[in-house]
Amino acid sequence: MTRVPFLLLPVLILLACSFSLTACGGKQTLPLLTKADSLSEEPASCTSIFPQGAWQFVHSIDFTLKHGGGSTVIGVTSLGPDSLECALVTPEGFTLFSGTLDRENNFAVTRAVSPFDNPSFALGLLEDLQAIFRKPVGELQQGSLSEPPAPVCRYTTNDEKVTDILSDKNAETCWQVRNYAPDKELIRAIAARSCQAAGPGSGSASIPQQLELQTSGPTGYTLKMKLISAEHLPN
Repeated sequence: MTRVPFLLLPVLILLACSFSLTACGGKQTLPLLTKADSLSEEPASCTSIFPQGAWQFVHSIDFTLKHGGGSTVIGVTSLGPDSLECALVTPEGFTLFSGTLDRENNFAVTRAVSPFDNPSFALGLLEDLQAIFRKPVGELQQGSLSEPPAPVCRYTTNDEKVTDILSDKNAETCWQVRNYAPDKELIRAIAARSCQAAGPGSGSASIPQQLELQTSGPTGYTLKMKLISAEHLPN
């Protein structure tokens, strides 16, 4: 059995703690929305960034903690009609963590090597996976932001959490997702870059070759995800 590299463990312990963050600093707040006319249905621009059907993604993930330190793991994410499965693996092939998330947001841990057996780590990982791969829930408002100027789809849940989806279509990013706490502070920001058509048989899917996820707060972290492979699976 491959051992977890010794130098990786202190980083992972800090990382497990950082995944439990909510808003704890980072003073970026929810921007004002200029509402569009009422919508009869959910626009495709609000949902097209999320994979449809069954997929398996493999990413190289660089973890960086806000105050220094980091490491690299391989992330494997499998999306199905009723579940999302994830695994984190060292470059040497040792599985650090695996779990399954169902449509009712029940998260079952199937393997967790210390410090990944910390419940707060699983919760944080669940929230990151949802933000990247699943369409937000909540009441939809469509409109535009004044600063920075951009069209946006805004979802607000019953407990006042907000998700903004921005389809940038510019040279730097092809879309962004931003999560805000009930107090309107930014807690998570995701930027997708170098989106490419997924190929025949995958519908209109456009797959980002790079993803960057940042969380706020004094112990925040950054995940830089580089796509290794994306496979559209039969349903």
